[in-house]
Amino acid sequence: MKRYIFAVLALMLSALRLSAQDSEPTTTWPYLYPDFQAGELMKHQGAPVQGTYNIHIFAGRLHFIEDGMIREALTTEVFSVKIGQDYYANVGGSMMKVLASSDNGFVAEEVVVDVAKLNSTGGAYGSSSNSIATQALSSMEGIGGTRSNMNHMELKRAKGEGSVLPVISKRYLVLSGKIIYAAKKDVMQIDGLSKDSTNLFLKENKIKWKEPQDLLKVLDYISQNIAR
Repeated sequence: MKRYIFAVLALMLSALRLSAQDSEPTTTWPYLYPDFQAGELMKHQGAPVQGTYNIHIFAGRLHFIEDGMIREALTTEVFSVKIGQDYYANVGGSMMKVLASSDNGFVAEEVVVDVAKLNSTGGAYGSSSNSIATQALSSMEGIGGTRSNMNHMELKRAKGEGSVLPVISKRYLVLSGKIIYAAKKDVMQIDGLSKDSTNLFLKENKIKWKEPQDLLKVLDYISQNIAR
């Protein structure tokens, strides 16, 4: 009976791992989405480009499929992209998801590999964080530049062969050419803002630093009160 229970548990754990690898980035599939999705690319110049896109979490780059091959969009040409129902903007060369916006700017979210977690656990499933990074980058080495490109279906089939990558999201306030980490400490250190007035604003508005709409209030406050 015990052997039966242990066997069932082992199968369940295996299924959970496969399920996680279907929906989470892995060392052989370091992408935000489980597959490339239909979307629209806006370049700095020219008409919108319909295509199939995904975001690479190691480089924060925009990848797309062309003739069954995965290619990388030139960062200098990309302004923004819509993937499914999500919008991403090119923020300092990294594609970040737009969570909320106003006339003054927008709140952006960047999803990256949680290096600290990898280091603290020795890596996923016993691998070192360095070997995981190497494995992930090796699976991408054919993408972009002058090198040969990766076949989409071949890479997708190898998704389950890698280890799940722990990720962490970071949020920023993007306005007037500034990229500010969305945390009270960083906001309080902005040159030109009165610390007393800012503290009062944050207290009166009961700002919750994980809420995009609250962060947008902070962004608008900065835009309206920063010394120009």
